Amino acid sequence: MQTTTYRRLARFVLWSGMCLLHAVAFAQTTVSGTIRSENGTPIPGANIVVKGTSTGTTSTADGTYTLNVSQRNATLVFSSIGFQSKEVAIGSGNTLNVTLTEDVANLEEVVVTGLATSIKRSNLANAISTVSAKELIGTTQIQTVDNALYGKLTGVNINTNGGAPGGGVSVQLRGISSLVGASQPLYIIDGVYANNAVNRNGRGSVTGASGVETQDDAANRISDLNPNDIETVEVLKGPSAAAIYGTRANAGVIIITTKRGTAGKTRLTFAQDYGFAVAQRLLGVDSWSEDKINTFFAAARRPVELDRFRASNGQTYDYEKYFYGNTAPLSNTRLGLSGGNDKTRFYISGAFTNEKGIIRRTGFERYSIRANIDHKLTQDITLSVGSNYINTNTDRGFTGNQNNSGASIGYNIAYVPNYFSLFPDASGRYPDNPYFSENPVAVTDRGINNSNVNRFIQSFNLTANLYKSERVLLKLIGQGGLDFAQNTTQVYLPEDLQFQRAQGNPGDVIWGKTENVNTNLQAALVFNWNVNRVNLTSQVGVVRLNFREDRLLNRSRGLAGGQNNLRQGTVQEIFDQRFQKVTDVGVFAQQEANWEDKIIATVGVRWDKSTLIGDANRFWAFPKASLAVNVANFNFIRSSGLSTIFSQIKPRVAYGETAGVPAFGTTFTPLNSANIGGLLGSVVTTAAGNNAIEPERAGELEFGLDLGLFNNRISLEATYYDKQTRSNIQNLQLSPAVGISTIPTNLAQLQNRGVELALSVVPAQLINFRWNTRLMWWRNNLLLTRLGIPPYNSGAFGVTLGTFLYQEGFSPTTIVGTRPARDASDTPLAQNVRTGAFILGNSQPDFQMSWLNEFTLFGKIDVNMLWHWKQGGDNINLTQFLMDSGGTTPDWDDDDNGDGTPNGRQRGLAPHNGADRWVQDASYVRLREVAVYYNLPVQSFGKWFSSRISRIRIGASSQNPLTFTNYFGYDPETSTFGVQAVGSGVDIAPYPTQRRFFGHLVVEF
Repeated sequence: MQTTTYRRLARFVLWSGMCLLHAVAFAQTTVSGTIRSENGTPIPGANIVVKGTSTGTTSTADGTYTLNVSQRNATLVFSSIGFQSKEVAIGSGNTLNVTLTEDVANLEEVVVTGLATSIKRSNLANAISTVSAKELIGTTQIQTVDNALYGKLTGVNINTNGGAPGGGVSVQLRGISSLVGASQPLYIIDGVYANNAVNRNGRGSVTGASGVETQDDAANRISDLNPNDIETVEVLKGPSAAAIYGTRANAGVIIITTKRGTAGKTRLTFAQDYGFAVAQRLLGVDSWSEDKINTFFAAARRPVELDRFRASNGQTYDYEKYFYGNTAPLSNTRLGLSGGNDKTRFYISGAFTNEKGIIRRTGFERYSIRANIDHKLTQDITLSVGSNYINTNTDRGFTGNQNNSGASIGYNIAYVPNYFSLFPDASGRYPDNPYFSENPVAVTDRGINNSNVNRFIQSFNLTANLYKSERVLLKLIGQGGLDFAQNTTQVYLPEDLQFQRAQGNPGDVIWGKTENVNTNLQAALVFNWNVNRVNLTSQVGVVRLNFREDRLLNRSRGLAGGQNNLRQGTVQEIFDQRFQKVTDVGVFAQQEANWEDKIIATVGVRWDKSTLIGDANRFWAFPKASLAVNVANFNFIRSSGLSTIFSQIKPRVAYGETAGVPAFGTTFTPLNSANIGGLLGSVVTTAAGNNAIEPERAGELEFGLDLGLFNNRISLEATYYDKQTRSNIQNLQLSPAVGISTIPTNLAQLQNRGVELALSVVPAQLINFRWNTRLMWWRNNLLLTRLGIPPYNSGAFGVTLGTFLYQEGFSPTTIVGTRPARDASDTPLAQNVRTGAFILGNSQPDFQMSWLNEFTLFGKIDVNMLWHWKQGGDNINLTQFLMDSGGTTPDWDDDDNGDGTPNGRQRGLAPHNGADRWVQDASYVRLREVAVYYNLPVQSFGKWFSSRISRIRIGASSQNPLTFTNYFGYDPETSTFGVQAVGSGVDIAPYPTQRRFFGHLVVEF
């Protein structure tokens, strides 16, 4: 009996051991294979994950992979950027080769949703727009990053502050978020909080435009970045998407990711663009005759002008063509090196941009060097670093406003008849301009308006897997960076210029140096775990931001002849000085839940404090929540015939809050120097600070629906948003009896409501012909729901020329002004508002629409074009006002209504001088970008050639080749005050925008 028991026990142990060995064998089952695209090309870096677990790997440089799985009945999920993901059951074999299909609708694209996590676009609950490298600069060569976004995003309004080389663009996402400041989005480059400041150079003071920096006509610093280094741009347009960025995100967030290397063969890419630029349009000038001289000039002036006209012997000068009609050469040279292996990947690039301006002695040069390296320190620790050095040198010339007093080309030539010569004589002496305050030929030849920027951007990202099991992954993500920019500026007008000779101390120069240093450090714990069929991702972290600006502008007047050294002037002063330090601290937490890609929910909150807020130690909370339901992923759709029609049905809703910090100095009252009894002292200014000031806060509710039809050959994205901005800062006017005139308060409230629609279609997908098209339409309605102080007008140049209305119940972009009656039957345009002026227009567009088309012929020819339509949006056209005042408008001498009064006089002089003459519709239809490229078959060049060169691409392209508009101006998008939140759409003698044409060559080795 005992022997039988031993035998049974031995059999049990043997049977258990065999089962254990069998289980171990299954645990050690290895699956391998190759991942390829539809054309047979291996896909490196593809992700392979066991469904429902955190177990996974990535494909190698040749597209192969090896993965240990614990169960034979497991399912592997294969995914890669640009391709549709695929689920495949393992089966009985050990080899599993997979072919991935191109993701036409970009639903597998990874989008940032938190400071340390991302999500597939198909699961996204917000209308986050993404612009790929191909969309950004794949059609034509764009000078600056922000300029390259024109017409490619819904919910975005972009204005050019002027066409001068080096950029200068105002970007507003879903309307304006502040009544003061610039309402510009936060830019983040590879995790670095980038500097996009407009550094003051004092040009407005030297030329007579203004003593404030808004008219200095400087470029914003995002223009330093080389667009060709960018892989993707993600735009978080409202608080519902950007809440996790807290106090810096009221105007939205633009996340820029630069290119990284891929494992595989080392690739060397050389690219060269040559082209030219011409003015987008010239307005023309009116010809002069003795009859016109007798009509235009006062009786006392006519004899002198008639003598000048007769002495010219018919010689005329087209000054507009002389200044703006030049052809500017453009050149861009790029060299890139990328590659690596499974452990280390690298991307190195160098670029040189040399673009002259259409105005003589203006231009833009940029040198850029970048190195991005990704390295696996261990199997669980990855370090990514990026270094970018940029040097830009810009000569912007002298254009824009000058308030009838100084150096501006457009201002001056508007008043000069074409029979008078402004050119130097044989001895090199420039004649004085008897019609205005300056000779613009002399200013262009001898003035200097230069900016030289040295910039260094350093980023790092450390990811460490702290704990990993089949269903749990805990990782630490550390991220940070540095953005250092030093901007040296010089604005110089020689002492012998006409305008300078009229000054008490002729000869004026401002030398400036501004240093901006931004640093940020962030650490987050991300915990990914599964509860049955629900995947959960938790993240918590901290952020610290430091911003420093040191600015010093020195001015010297009364310069010695030919000198621009500060010490060579008789009057020297510290024109502007600022030492500014700001620190923000944030804490964030976010929880995401994903039930089999069917229901995706996210909740989160961020707490921020900032030294710019009145109570610098108070944390402000910014919550967020979102829900997306992928109806098409439910079984009742997949199992029915509807699945062949609907590839995506996703209703979504999101809510979030953000803030905008007050400007530096809002919390304190500054002191000005003063002479008190012959001694140096300080006095309190009349503009008081407010140490109880709060951040401007915004909350946004967003609803949307995403549809995909016929395997996403047709896709629709529809979004409605309601953004309410409260605690907007406005200056409260106080009684003079209190000793101060203004104090900032958080009284105003704004409302932005809008609709965004995007329809993408693949009408043709054949072997030799493919056509992708995308139609976008958007609009934003803006309303000032609470002001908190009496209504007032502000901005531009007053009610006689057009200004902006701040009154509850109206949009702050409403343009008001005088409108005198012109005859007995004349009726008012609109109601007379409380501020005593008529409503004449609105600078905000009624709607905007873009149409993008991409064609591929025979796999070798690519044709791309982008059309953009802006309907509505009025400009205050003071360029025409100046030309009418000077008698140079092309139709000045015409008489369209046959009443005997010339057009130019009827528009501009009493009794016809109402502001409504200058408020004009700035609608347009524009072909923004168009290109044709051909991919040469390198195999036909011979075996030696094709073995070394993998690709040759040639092409021709253009930016802004066609514009259709009834607006009289160099560009309906131009805005002298574009850097301000309210005030865009003021057109006053700008640097004309250009049409750009290029030839391209790309060679890959």
